[in-house]
Amino acid sequence: MNIGQAIKSLRQKSGMTQVQLADKCGMSKNALCSLETGKAYPPMATIKKLCQAFDIPQSFLLMASIEEQDIPEDKRVLYRALLVPLREELLTKTDNGKQRDDI
Repeated sequence: MNIGQAIKSLRQKSGMTQVQLADKCGMSKNALCSLETGKAYPPMATIKKLCQAFDIPQSFLLMASIEEQDIPEDKRVLYRALLVPLREELLTKTDNGKQRDDI
């Protein structure tokens, strides 16, 4: 999953449309679409705004966007073992829309 896919997944899990999230972050829908499709990479200021909109720490979004080729080859076995549970934890929200506190 790249950062665009992570943003899209979080947006969908939050029940927001692209227009709603773009408005919350002070950006255009087209700019958000470019992020979600991987045509652009968000600057840190945008990552901060996105995480505020999702009410998650920046590290959660960045961690959700790590791909296998980003990991040193000798650590990939561990990465693969943790990949699915970690992403599920990072992208799972409680019923009230807040990120889980037990991570």
